[in-house]
Amino acid sequence: MKIRYFILVVNFFIISILTAFLYYIYSNQKDKMVSIVIDNIKQDLLESKYVATKYLNHQNKILNLRQLFDRKLAKNDLIKGFILAKNNKVLIISGDTHLKIPLPDSVKYNIYKLTLKDLLTKQAFLLPIELYNNGELEKYEIYIFLDKAKLNSLLYNLKIKYLLIYLFIIGVIFLVLNYLIQNYIITPLTRIKQFAQKKLKEPNRIFIKELNDIKNSLYLSFKKLDTTIENLYISSVTDSLTRIGNRNLLKQEVAKLIEKNDEKFCLLFIDLDNFKEINDFYGHSIGDELIIEVSQTLKNFIKDDEVLTRIGGDEFILVLKGCEDISEIEQRVSKLVSYLDQKWIIRNQEITTTASIGVVIYPYDGVTFDELLKNSDIAMYEAKNKGKNRFVIFDTDVKDRIDNEFILKNKLKKALENNEFEMYYQPKVNKLGKVIGCEALIRWNSSDGKVIPPAQFIPLAERSGLIYDIGNWVMKDVMKTVKSWENDPILKNIVLAFNVSVVQMRHESFFRDIQMFIDNTNVDISKLEIEITESVFIENKARALHLLNLLRYQGFKINLDDFGTGYSSLSILKTFDIDVLKIDKSFVDEVLIENGKIYVKTIVDMAKNLNIQTVAEGVENKEQFEVLKKLDVDYFQGYYFAKPLKKEDFERYVRNNYS
Repeated sequence: MKIRYFILVVNFFIISILTAFLYYIYSNQKDKMVSIVIDNIKQDLLESKYVATKYLNHQNKILNLRQLFDRKLAKNDLIKGFILAKNNKVLIISGDTHLKIPLPDSVKYNIYKLTLKDLLTKQAFLLPIELYNNGELEKYEIYIFLDKAKLNSLLYNLKIKYLLIYLFIIGVIFLVLNYLIQNYIITPLTRIKQFAQKKLKEPNRIFIKELNDIKNSLYLSFKKLDTTIENLYISSVTDSLTRIGNRNLLKQEVAKLIEKNDEKFCLLFIDLDNFKEINDFYGHSIGDELIIEVSQTLKNFIKDDEVLTRIGGDEFILVLKGCEDISEIEQRVSKLVSYLDQKWIIRNQEITTTASIGVVIYPYDGVTFDELLKNSDIAMYEAKNKGKNRFVIFDTDVKDRIDNEFILKNKLKKALENNEFEMYYQPKVNKLGKVIGCEALIRWNSSDGKVIPPAQFIPLAERSGLIYDIGNWVMKDVMKTVKSWENDPILKNIVLAFNVSVVQMRHESFFRDIQMFIDNTNVDISKLEIEITESVFIENKARALHLLNLLRYQGFKINLDDFGTGYSSLSILKTFDIDVLKIDKSFVDEVLIENGKIYVKTIVDMAKNLNIQTVAEGVENKEQFEVLKKLDVDYFQGYYFAKPLKKEDFERYVRNNYS
């Protein structure tokens, strides 16, 4: 409740009590006055009756009664007049000569029970007189008439008197009470409120102890609050892990530099390469320690007036001063790339990192914080696309490439709706050159008439999250294809392998969806192989192991694609059950030289020992084919046999090969 309403309630309460008290006094005074009036009337009537009785016993003195009545009228202003009557005939009228004997209903007969209502409503008051004259009963009536105007005036004056007293007392109490409330409650509370709102300094000592205690409590609370706010501000601009600045600090510092607008500065967007794999492989605690070590290196790199912040897991932003000469910028950022390309020893683990850096220069590459951050992010991703462990300075060419990627992504969203995808099939042959299977490879027949290979759009689909829907389309299509071959005497023996993206397998409903496709097509799972890369195992080994066991239980064979190109291939073979190793094309390309043969031979021997079949990818000529056969590779795939073919062309190729 607001204080003004509280004061109104208090005033109303006081006024109510005072009103009741004064009304009680007024009622008592009115009752006393009425009682006096009634007593006087009774006395006058009784005296008049007594005297009149004496006079009436002497018939010759009846006329003298007028003098008696006149004296009564002179003594009592409230009496208007008298009438003496006999048998409803007026004998004497005293006072107002216009008086008449009233109607019975307007006469009060019992004067011993008079009330204020009787005084105000009855026209006259009656006293009967009975006498015996010569043995006969004679009846007389004395009527007394009151002056109602004077009686009402008397009551009205009494009311006005007490009303004026009431208003005077109310006014005095109201003024005194409000003065006290205003000066000792409202004004101190207003000052405390303004103090609480930081609109006023701490008020002087307040008269009322409780309010003074509130003021002192507020003062102590504000001191604690100021300390808390200061700590919160420090927390709001500080990264909790590295204790360097965070995004909020970066935004503030860049805004200050833009507002000054007196020098060019550079904003460097730094992202550690393959940090997610490091984090997942070694654990988050080691990943956190690595981030701390990197932040310390960056702190040593910058100058005192430059800014270092961390805005994400492995993302850092540097704001460098003195960016007038582009060659000096390139030299300094190149040195930073070298600093970050090093080995870190954390808990006896040797971890190698590199970094990709995007560089923007104010005001050329943006005039707001958001523009600078966005463009530096674009430049950083361009550095990753170019092979990582490097820096890229933002320019319009970089932006154009990103814009083109954005356009391509929008087209990719509509590709499924417009049925623009098509599966191609590259034959897989045995040592005799007979087709025993194939790999299903997706192609995108873009609406502009171009055929876009998967290497161009699959990474984009993975980054945008579209890979899940595309992957499901692939699974449904290949199962439908294998189902269509079941009744063909030649094609029914073909084993079809299809690729599954690590992003697709990461989805929580991946296995549930693949089970649904199997149930819908009733396909023979023994004719299907799933090709994965070792990145599937790096993110979450336990989940990957569980998922592969479920797939193998369904009947799928598991192919490990691009074997030998990662740093954990051997540990994968040790932990996971793999059916087929696909030897990467980079090894096949060098198989005609001695070292190349050794690498391939090592892979093949290891696979044989583990009871794993091998497939050589990218076989492009007969010489490679002959050497690979001698190295005891099981199956082969490449342009030497056939490029990826449309479904009809592949089926024709298999039939021709069979004959």
